[in-house]
Amino acid sequence: MNLLRFLVCTACLFLSLAEARAQDVNADRVHWAYSSYFGTGWYQVGGDRDAYVLRMTPRKEFRKADIADDGKRTIGIEFSFPITAGLDKFTLDDIPGTVDADNLASLSVTTGIDVTVPMNERWALRPYASIGWGALLNGTASAWTYWTGVKSAYTFQNGKLNWALINSVTYVGYQPNSGPSEDFWPLMAGLEFDYPFGDHQMDDEQLFLTWHGMYTSFENDLEMVLEDESIAPITDQWEFGLSFRKKEKPIKLWVFSFDRLGLAYRFSSSGDLKGISFVFQSVFDR
Repeated sequence: MNLLRFLVCTACLFLSLAEARAQDVNADRVHWAYSSYFGTGWYQVGGDRDAYVLRMTPRKEFRKADIADDGKRTIGIEFSFPITAGLDKFTLDDIPGTVDADNLASLSVTTGIDVTVPMNERWALRPYASIGWGALLNGTASAWTYWTGVKSAYTFQNGKLNWALINSVTYVGYQPNSGPSEDFWPLMAGLEFDYPFGDHQMDDEQLFLTWHGMYTSFENDLEMVLEDESIAPITDQWEFGLSFRKKEKPIKLWVFSFDRLGLAYRFSSSGDLKGISFVFQSVFDR
């Protein structure tokens, strides 16, 4: 499998928020089980700790959301089955070594459901919930992870620009096989817009460039353990990204389909968290 296929068929999920081989005292501060929830990519904590997690997310749309001219709503339902693997390393010079079984440090399997409720032609709500179980592969630690919440998207057009105002509130938690459970509340506000990418086309369809910006406040601060075992509280996260998509149909690579392809940069206001992530979906559909 070439590098492009490797990257796009696995949506790199967020850090374990600590290296997968961290000591148990570190896991008590920011549990690796949170890796099943957070977004995609490579992250660096406190400038001295890198973390890598890969996630592949099979999805099945049971029913597509729609609203008829007479106002009759069809509620959309989608199921997802993320499989998340924590890695000890991610090296572009050694992709086979990256995907080798000996490089795996944690593994989680999750099931989720998203329900899309069209309120009118411009506004939609998206309640969602997920639950999963994972374990460290070099120890006995395991945990149940769960999250639930609701998103809101309001869309409008201005000239050639298509805009979406997106907000969400989520409850996220985990229950380990030993030790106390923990949780936090991410509150997100974001803006997404796209613009035709000149005359560029893919498969005879117009290409669009899509930008997004998001701010997430973590109610109940996340505490990340640095290399020297000091504590870095993370109160928020910013994300800015750029991707491209086709006008109507998804982008197909090999046997996989994606709404869009791109990159995003994430960072906390304190500077203790930063990273680069892959973009495969709208913020509203994540």
